[in-house]
This record gives sequence, structure tokens and C-alpha cells, in this order.
Amino acid sequence: MNGKRWNIKFVAHNDRMLVDRTGSLRMATTDTTIYCIFISEKLLNDLPKSLLVRVLVHELVHCALFSYNLLDDIHDLVRPDYWIDAEEWICNLVSDYAPNILSIAKDILTE
Repeated sequence: MNGKRWNIKFVAHNDRMLVDRTGSLRMATTDTTIYCIFISEKLLNDLPKSLLVRVLVHELVHCALFSYNLLDDIHDLVRPDYWIDAEEWICNLVSDYAPNILSIAKDILTE
């Protein structure tokens, strides 16, 4: 992504790499220091594929924000104590709504 090669690793559901920067255990995390997304194996084995896709897209948005130096824009627009919340909101917006938005755009353009 923008010249950076990101890796994806599936890890045990309690792996320390799934602890985010707030200290919370998550289903997935992105480590920008080593260009790696860590995803809990539980998403592969125990949960619906649609959730795996949503989580993967969320993490890929973190990668895009970092790879394209967009985090500075967030930092310019919100106070430092909201940086993490703003980044998470953007990642959730894309992972939750982009598929529907793209589908609508495709429908409009193929009418």
C-alpha cells in the first residue's frame, strides 16, 4: 500500500499482539512499526465470514491512514485526546458503510 508491504498474521485469540494501544484485547490490531495486521484465529474458525471481512477492512483502513500519511490530517483536525477515537471512527465508517456506498454507486452508474 503506497509502497509499503503489509503482512497479515493469524494469532491465538489471547496473543499479546491483539492488545491495542489502549491496553484492550481486540479481535485484530495493526502494528505500524512492523507493517503487520494481527487477526485472532477465532475470526477464521468460530465467527461468520462477514465479520472477518469487516474486521479486515477496518484494519486495512488503519494501514491506509498510515501508509498515505493521513494520520497527520486527523491530528490537525481533532484534539490529541481524540486522535485514537477519530481514527477508529474513520476505520469503522469505511468497514461498515463502504460496501453499501459502493454498491449504490455501481447501481446508479449501470442504470
